[in-house]
Amino acid sequence: MTSAKKPTGRKQARKGDGSIYWDEKNQCYVGSISLGTKPDGTRNRPSVRGATQKEVRAKLKELKDDFDDGIELGDKYSVEDAVRDFLKSGVRGLGDATIDELRMHSEKWIIPHLGQAKLKQLKAEDVDAWLEKMIEVLSTSSIKRRLGTLRRVIKFAESRNRVRRNVAALVAPPKGKEGRPSKALTLEQGKALLRASRGKPIHAYIAMSMFTGVRTEEARPLKWQHTHLNPVKGQICSCGGEHSEDLPPHVEVWRSVRMGADTKTPKSRRTIALPEFVVEILTEHQEQQQKTRADRGWKSEGIVYVFGTRYDTAQQAQVIRDQFRSVVAKAGIRGSWTPRELRHSFVSLMSDSGASEELIADLVGHANTTTTRTIYRHQLRPVITKGAEMLDGAFGKGFLDHE
Repeated sequence: MTSAKKPTGRKQARKGDGSIYWDEKNQCYVGSISLGTKPDGTRNRPSVRGATQKEVRAKLKELKDDFDDGIELGDKYSVEDAVRDFLKSGVRGLGDATIDELRMHSEKWIIPHLGQAKLKQLKAEDVDAWLEKMIEVLSTSSIKRRLGTLRRVIKFAESRNRVRRNVAALVAPPKGKEGRPSKALTLEQGKALLRASRGKPIHAYIAMSMFTGVRTEEARPLKWQHTHLNPVKGQICSCGGEHSEDLPPHVEVWRSVRMGADTKTPKSRRTIALPEFVVEILTEHQEQQQKTRADRGWKSEGIVYVFGTRYDTAQQAQVIRDQFRSVVAKAGIRGSWTPRELRHSFVSLMSDSGASEELIADLVGHANTTTTRTIYRHQLRPVITKGAEMLDGAFGKGFLDHE
């Protein structure tokens, strides 16, 4: 603390603003203010210190303003304290995946870089400096998500009267590094992947994902009651009624592992016909699933999940990722690939086969073709050649030369 000039005596502020006096021992100014009584009935008279009377007077005013507005007094509450309270009580009702992401953002990015700062003293400049550290290592969308987590933490603290305003809401996220663009497997790579995964639990998952376009969060909780490999008239469907006619093999994509088990959007609820070779793979998978359970003494009747665990629960995302990467390496496919790119591969295969954007949007559960074009623009055929080919045929090559 900088040295302060000793005053001539005690400084009495205006009534209600507290009093300021010189502390000879600590060589600083001390201010105190009466703010009624505490819940236990004792007098509530907090004090502050500063190098100048002006500094102390400003701190007293801040105390009084906080008291009048119901804000918790003092500045001992840190950003880390706010994070811990948020993760304990502010995530109720959120899905496990969302909570895991919020915890990861907090433990890896917020607490190490901002945790020691007092929440009331945190400035927009501090948040800006924190975001600058992410620019070289994270994509723009990743930076936005981490800033979003900090905003949620401070908003929760704000709702508990720990802080007056949410400074993170005043800051815009910077542009980060370019994210890795999604890509698609070719048909030959898809075949290689199926060959490499034959005999493994991931085999049927790959076939379903790559040749129906289901999302990873839709495939993992898929149940056999929603997977109709040989539907016939009179068979019970998932809606509880009966099939009114013989139908082609199909899968009802009506649920996901999202909060509430609903699909991403209402449009995502869809029923998709299954290619014959996918039906064969799923049939073999079902038979093997029953045999394995019977051989090992596990529950083998009434299996619920198509791609479930040995305990007949929905498979974890990390397990699927690990199994997928293993067979990608075995297939000799270079590069880094994730299960979600099986969906991109489906869009690419459909587009190469001449499917319209409207059909592809219906199959993958998009509300409109704009979403399809925006998210899967690298997988769609960039040039529509049919019209040009028809006109070339009608006019003939070099027709202008014969005028």
